[in-house]
Amino acid sequence: MAFTGSAATGRKLRGHASVVRHNLHLNLEADSLNAAVLAPDVARDSETYDQFLQNVETDIVQKTGQKCTAVRRILVPAERVAEVTEDLVARLAKVQVGDPKSSETRMGPLASAQQLADVRAGMQELLKHATALTGGPGAVHPKGYFVAPTLLLAKDASAAVFHELEVFGPCATVLPYSGSAEDAIALVNKGGGGLVASVYSNDKAWSEAVTLGIAPWHGRVWVGSDRTAGQALPPGVVLPAALHGGPGRAGGGAELGGLRGLEPYFQRTAVVGFQGFLEKLGT
Repeated sequence: MAFTGSAATGRKLRGHASVVRHNLHLNLEADSLNAAVLAPDVARDSETYDQFLQNVETDIVQKTGQKCTAVRRILVPAERVAEVTEDLVARLAKVQVGDPKSSETRMGPLASAQQLADVRAGMQELLKHATALTGGPGAVHPKGYFVAPTLLLAKDASAAVFHELEVFGPCATVLPYSGSAEDAIALVNKGGGGLVASVYSNDKAWSEAVTLGIAPWHGRVWVGSDRTAGQALPPGVVLPAALHGGPGRAGGGAELGGLRGLEPYFQRTAVVGFQGFLEKLGT
């Protein structure tokens, strides 16, 4: 059985009597509070910084934020929050929201009225613990399921809501942290298991420490630096050959479009016997 959707629905499927009774394999891709981590060494005029801004903007806006790999948590060193949020807000403010058929539109509507209601409710819940820097749950157009690209700033980065509630829309929260690898690892892993986390740094030792620290809780860790600028696909892009899935709330599944996603459907049996029999069986 294969399923992609909410962690709540995934838990119901995993606990279904027939699934438990027959020990069915469930390829589950569920909620993921994907994180983007900016290291303290990344200068504002560097290629790594531009790459970080571009990828975060893309994740918020692309598909109106309705994709499983979209970034939801943006970790920024506390002393850099003012400049980073200024740059992100400037980018998001230019995003034209409206009719997808218009050439000027950068972001279209959400999928349905229910999705709009869910996104607004989720934003309002996050805003109990954060400040809206741009966007928010308010109406953008009198008709349609539109919402503005939204960037929030957490009042307390460790508050549980940012690591438990996924708003499945164009919304992400900046989480200030100390800049240490240990602090970054602890905050990212509070998400309980994710599909992808991205790390931006030119400090190899720092990148290695964070990557190894968060790897057990993620299906994929994407590492950006000046050397990858303009050369790598963004972290939101899923490659069929890569492991797409993460433990915990992310479900531990695999990308259905690749060979890894097909493996659960293969019947594998070990046959043991004398060489002549096995050779003939193999032909």
